[in-house]
Amino acid sequence: MHISSALVTAATALGIAFATPFTAHAADGLAPHENTYRAPDGFEFTVGHTGHAAHPVGSLNGMPANREVFLDNTSYARLAGGTGTLKAGYFVACAVDIDVKFSANAGASLDAGANAGVSVSPDAVSPSAGITIGPSVSAGIGVNLSLGPGKITEVKVGEKALTPGDTAYLVSRDFHVMVQGCGGPLTVRAYSIIEVSSPAVDGNGAVFGDPIVL
Repeated sequence: MHISSALVTAATALGIAFATPFTAHAADGLAPHENTYRAPDGFEFTVGHTGHAAHPVGSLNGMPANREVFLDNTSYARLAGGTGTLKAGYFVACAVDIDVKFSANAGASLDAGANAGVSVSPDAVSPSAGITIGPSVSAGIGVNLSLGPGKITEVKVGEKALTPGDTAYLVSRDFHVMVQGCGGPLTVRAYSIIEVSSPAVDGNGAVFGDPIVL
C-alpha cells in the first residue's frame, strides 16, 4: 500500500474529514477592509488592506493532510503626525494536528519522531501538539496515527515605519504557506496592524481579512 493511501485509510477509520479546496471567490479576490481611529485630542490614524487573494495548489507529495496556498495582500497605513509602524501577517489555524509514524513493516523510511506542524516561507514555524487527545490507530497497515489539538500559528509577513502625512504600504505577492499533518479544515486569516505614538497619544488598531478555509 502506498504511504498516501495508508494515511487515508487510517484517517477514514477515525472519521477525520479532509477539507476540499475553498470556493473560487478566494482566488478571484477577497473584500478589502479599512478602519480609521480618532483619539480624544483629534489625532487620527488609518489602517487597511486590499488586493487580498488566495491561490491553493495541490501538496507536492500528494498527501491529503498537507495543504499549500499562495497568498496576495497589500496592507497600508497612514497617520497625521507622530510616529508609527505598520505590521502585516497571517493567522493559520488547523482543527486537528496529525502525527503519523510509520513502522518498519510499512516499507517507509520516514523518521518515527517527526512531528506534524506548519512551515512557511520565508520563515519556518513548526508547532507540535502539546497533549495527545487520541485515539491512535494501527490496523495491520504499518501506520500509527495520533490526533492532537489544533493550534493557531502567527505567520509574520513584515513591518514598515510610517512617515506622517504619507501612506505606507506592505505589498506581498505569492507568499507561500505550507501546512503539514492537518486533519479537518485549515483556516488562514490575514491581519494588518498599526501602532502609533504622539506626544499625547499611544494607540493601535487593526483590520482582519475574511477567513480562507482549505
